[in-house]
Amino acid sequence: MSRIEQQNLEIQNVVASNQDEATKVDQIARIRGWFRPQDNNPYYPIVQDYLNGKSNLEEASAKLFGHIDQKIIEKKLDDVNFFDLWYSIIHSARRIPVQAPHSHDEVVALIDAFKHHKIEGNEEYNYLYHARPDFITACRETYNDAPAITSTVFDSEISAWANANYFFARITANDLGDLSIFAIWALRQALETPHEKDESNTAAQAYDTHIPAAAAWIIGMSDKLFAKEQDLTPADRKHGNPAKGGPLWDGKAEFSKARWAFWKERFAEVGRMDFVSEKTTHVARNAVEYMERAETFERVQGF
Repeated sequence: MSRIEQQNLEIQNVVASNQDEATKVDQIARIRGWFRPQDNNPYYPIVQDYLNGKSNLEEASAKLFGHIDQKIIEKKLDDVNFFDLWYSIIHSARRIPVQAPHSHDEVVALIDAFKHHKIEGNEEYNYLYHARPDFITACRETYNDAPAITSTVFDSEISAWANANYFFARITANDLGDLSIFAIWALRQALETPHEKDESNTAAQAYDTHIPAAAAWIIGMSDKLFAKEQDLTPADRKHGNPAKGGPLWDGKAEFSKARWAFWKERFAEVGRMDFVSEKTTHVARNAVEYMERAETFERVQGF
């Protein structure tokens, strides 16, 4: 039995249990080896208490940042595991459904509080908070946790991936970090790539896995994604071409109205497919509705 097959067997037992969805995500993260908070780390319980209403933003921030303040003042910054803080926050977002935007906004508020935190009497160190050390790197590492398309695809894993992408979209929309390249990756994988049956999966499984994460960017950024115009063609080919299109997109590596229109057309096509899951067609149609609202919003703003 391969490693993936063994993982799938363990996850089957998890998803068949009566545990709540967030707990299932925790267990899947452990089985898959996702980037997540270390066991017994000091940050994760504080984040969870905040999200569960046991503390407010000010109280949670004081607990999370007080320890870091002290290390900065003592000039022991190397003792601070920023990655564990960020994974505590990112994993918390991964447990929250896209359909709970207020809860996601509470997580985003923690990042905003960190960015604007000040060390009284030691203002020369405030730049460290504003820079959010290792945050973007932690997000990029988490993006490696995309679900593998195999003969067994778990709804809980697909949802967790969509939840993470929605969080990244909200971070980008709130100017707390430019993760917009993730939007291109998600939309390219879902909509610019022809999904066909192969030895490990069906086209339906590929669409069912990738469409929710792509739609999360439409929902999470909305009119800001529609308004984004940026040519990302690399000046030096040695740097790669991360924003390039998939096989179905023959345009440039860019954010543009043309690429947006192509994504919208493809979402509409998926919404009409009769071989994908009902959930996938619903998500695709919902994405089209959000795109139309985003277009209307810009027209109203520019009137």
